[in-house]
Amino acid sequence: MERLIQYFSQDERCLGYVWKQDQGQKVIIVVDDCFRLVEYDNPPNAHGYGLKVIFDKLSRHQDTLAIGFFDLPQSPENPDIELIINTIKTWIGELEFTNYKLYLLVDYFHGQQTMESNAHGLKFVDYWYEYQPLAAEKIAYLSIGGADLPNPHALERFQKTSIHDHKQEYKLLPEDFLRWLDIDEHPLSRLWRYSDRWFLSDDTTILIKHNFAEARKFLFDSKDETAVYQANEYKKKIAHALQLDIPKAWWENEASANHIHESLKCLAGAFFCGQTDNAAKRHLSVGAAYLIALMAHQKIYGNADVFLNDTEAWIKSSQASSPVFPLQDQVTARKSAIALYDFFICLFTLRSEKISQDNSSEKSLVRSIFFYEAGKVLKIQLTWNAQNQSSDRQESLAQIISAIFKQPTINISPEAKNTRNTILNLWGQMAISESGFMSPGTIYMEADTLVIAATK
Repeated sequence: MERLIQYFSQDERCLGYVWKQDQGQKVIIVVDDCFRLVEYDNPPNAHGYGLKVIFDKLSRHQDTLAIGFFDLPQSPENPDIELIINTIKTWIGELEFTNYKLYLLVDYFHGQQTMESNAHGLKFVDYWYEYQPLAAEKIAYLSIGGADLPNPHALERFQKTSIHDHKQEYKLLPEDFLRWLDIDEHPLSRLWRYSDRWFLSDDTTILIKHNFAEARKFLFDSKDETAVYQANEYKKKIAHALQLDIPKAWWENEASANHIHESLKCLAGAFFCGQTDNAAKRHLSVGAAYLIALMAHQKIYGNADVFLNDTEAWIKSSQASSPVFPLQDQVTARKSAIALYDFFICLFTLRSEKISQDNSSEKSLVRSIFFYEAGKVLKIQLTWNAQNQSSDRQESLAQIISAIFKQPTINISPEAKNTRNTILNLWGQMAISESGFMSPGTIYMEADTLVIAATK
């Protein structure tokens, strides 16, 4: 856990717990008379629910500059309100960062009685709106109850119990809460954030350890109550991190489960070169590319069924950990994985549709997938052909890309504006290597088939 420190007012009273890091822009402030319970995984009463969950989840985000938990005013009178606000202002000033975005969450009631006379949070918000002591990006209420409470400023209201229900490591904060916080995280960035301790062999990593033999003990070797619980948690962590519904059949076969485990090592956790400084580094592999394709298809269509129909082919893919990308530094490896994800998004999305649009009711552009050479080659057959005219252009994709590479200069944009950009960006990323140049694998499209192959 990141470390919170006590924060004292000028008269030496502890009025808050605060944390900051050397990056980010968002400052999240929670004003709650149970602020001291932020240190408890399981608070002694429901009034402290959700506080530590907010801290644990949001302190992992690179865009979070600081988080502060401060006391709710002891009374609805201005001097008590100003004491808390001035303490917050002093702390904000100590951050020495002016371009911050402040998100303010305020508890309704002081104490455990939900009477109007105890609604110090309402008075606190009224004061904030009237005097504007600090510019706030957004303000919302935080409470145990919610819907039937007064809301004169028509603010969002979040329930502590709902947030507390997401305390497990593999769970995200509630979607409405993330939207309020303006968090639109790339699926791969979220995976890396949740998997930073995966595949370690120390005591802090309980389930997803480096050696699959450790996972096999509870997945296959034992069926006692503890093993069943650990197996379920292991599967949940991986499914939630990838945002995929992995079929039961994929976990019932030991070889299949092992391939998932080993492919993940080439995409996330303590041995992926995009996430670690360890000497034993893994690069993006055929299996990792396959998982990224699953994530992209899930994002577009709300399922990855076409990729998960053939369990037997996956069982036989013992070489799926063979590298496609070269060994790269941490930043470059992450950019490469994101470039591959964006590439899949464009190839799997109808040109007439926006990537952000809900296409869950549309028929997938992926017709079928095949593994060859024990998983060293992955072929994805699409419903469209690179040799045929595009729906909105006279040229085919093959002609467009050919014309670009015949130019004396090629401009590569990291933004996934269109298929052309994602192809060029992917090409550029695959050329960068820590040990030389170019990749130990290849990605190409021929007619209606995309090929991802390792060559060693």
